[in-house]
Amino acid sequence: MLSSTLKWSVVFLLSLSPVFLQGHNEGYAEPDSILLKDGSTQRGVIVKNTADRVFLQQRYGISEFLKSHIVRILDGVDVGMEFTESGKKGDLPSWRVMVNDIRNNDAVKSLVPIPPTLIDNGYLKNVPYLSFRINDYTEMNVYGNPDEPAAIEFGVYGKLSSSDKLRRTLRSFLAGFLTSREEVGAIYSIPFSGGEKNAGDFRIRITPASAPDAYGAWWVCLYNPKTLKAARVGDIEYAKTALPPEQVVDSSGKVKDVFLGGPNLPPSLRARLKGGDSASRHFLEFSRDPSGWFRTLLPDN
Repeated sequence: MLSSTLKWSVVFLLSLSPVFLQGHNEGYAEPDSILLKDGSTQRGVIVKNTADRVFLQQRYGISEFLKSHIVRILDGVDVGMEFTESGKKGDLPSWRVMVNDIRNNDAVKSLVPIPPTLIDNGYLKNVPYLSFRINDYTEMNVYGNPDEPAAIEFGVYGKLSSSDKLRRTLRSFLAGFLTSREEVGAIYSIPFSGGEKNAGDFRIRITPASAPDAYGAWWVCLYNPKTLKAARVGDIEYAKTALPPEQVVDSSGKVKDVFLGGPNLPPSLRARLKGGDSASRHFLEFSRDPSGWFRTLLPDN
């Protein structure tokens, strides 16, 4: 029997396959909702939230609501208050909390779930995980149970892997989830060239792109060694959760078009992403237009 962690990864990987895709009807996922004073509820994707109004992407266009007419705004209707949960000492934030914070960063232009790639050496070997590509060259991986992660990792591929500005941004983002001076001090004391330090229940590691277990990217990782060990599975089970790196990432460090939203997606995968049986999944797949508005990756029509 597969562990709960492994089941999560298998389901995610299967959801990207044409066979799995054909079993779902087309629909429109609506992760956000607005409760109005007249008692009605409007659902969709919040694309802009200003001081006096909210703009909601709905099935046939964007609707505008004055905040004076709103009783409550629920960001992520299917995942509830988890987006606002605070971290406790020794805990890592859930994948939904991480994704919501990333989506709210103006520098993020796109955020797409991608197939995990096989890790066959190093401290993360054989640990199932979820993987997300941010913009073109940045990756976020959540290891173990995605709701109670064993490790959270950010990596930078290609031409940006040596960008100190981006490295500082990713390090600061992870530091924001730490709860003690010891932990924060540890993450800032490790040089970008690589190293590892213990901090309370956590271990913090920076891996240079030249390392054998880096697969060509620079990485910063925050993990709990005990939880990570418990999440590790055997070779046969692990092989069911990930794909070879060369199938997903090209030589420049970009994810291949077949795994990204857009015109190059296979029709079956486009249908799966456009409809989707999970509001949280649709919530993840977005791009930001030049005006700063969120747009779903796939057109409504």
